[in-house]
Amino acid sequence: MMLQKKLLILFLLLANISFSQKAEPSLLWRISGKGLKEPSYIFGTFHMMCKDQFQISQPMELALSSCKKYYGELDMDDPNMSATMMEFAKIKDSKTIDSYMEPKEFAAFDKKYQSATGMSLMMFKQYKPFFGMSFLILKTVPCTATVQPETELMHLAQQKQLEILGLETIEQQMNLLNQEPIDSQLISMRKMVNNFDSSKQVMREMIQVYLKKDVEALYQYMKEKGVNDNFESTMLINRNKEWIPKMKKSMNENPSFFAVGAGHLGGKSGVLALLRKNGYLVEPIQY
Repeated sequence: MMLQKKLLILFLLLANISFSQKAEPSLLWRISGKGLKEPSYIFGTFHMMCKDQFQISQPMELALSSCKKYYGELDMDDPNMSATMMEFAKIKDSKTIDSYMEPKEFAAFDKKYQSATGMSLMMFKQYKPFFGMSFLILKTVPCTATVQPETELMHLAQQKQLEILGLETIEQQMNLLNQEPIDSQLISMRKMVNNFDSSKQVMREMIQVYLKKDVEALYQYMKEKGVNDNFESTMLINRNKEWIPKMKKSMNENPSFFAVGAGHLGGKSGVLALLRKNGYLVEPIQY
């Protein structure tokens, strides 16, 4: 699967499902039962969207306010997060991104990249292609005033004096992206630049599916867009399973609010289904 699809899906993930009955569409879910003294909550986020498409509603604020801990996929208030990410994104052996192409070929490619992003790849030539692709993806969002739902929720959690934590580390996330060789990443980035209008259309579609708040429809959309078995196993199922013990421990200690990519919620191995398999009552909240 091409890296640009992986990264676009990750933005949906930088989204339970009950097969016996149809749940009301929602991205906000209450977790209770199995001896929990107070309920916890989980919300499916989208990494970047237009500012007028997201607001924290009263039910969302009430749910968060009732908790003691806020979990993102990453610890969003870690002061070392950006530096760690930059270090993991660097190309090793003192190479630069332009060294993987002939000079004329790179110049032509960089011109197209600049047209899409307003920046030259030479600004961050020492970093792996997926780093440059992140700026391309930001430009696929169909507006200039953007918002990150998980960041907005994290800021509210800080105001409410909740402890801010992460379900995984930046090292773990970066290692997943680093599994793809640099030359393969570069091929994917070139394809994304050459088909940038198509990438923008996919982003628009993904946002519209997300706004319907139907996690199963969201999961099916991802499958239709090329989430193969290997990608689903690596980027979704394995991570979902690793999160559950951490979630259980936190919920047993204190009521917790989890904000994770919406793509993680749906499907037979989604977080909501796994919570149900572990004996919890998982219910949608209208917001």
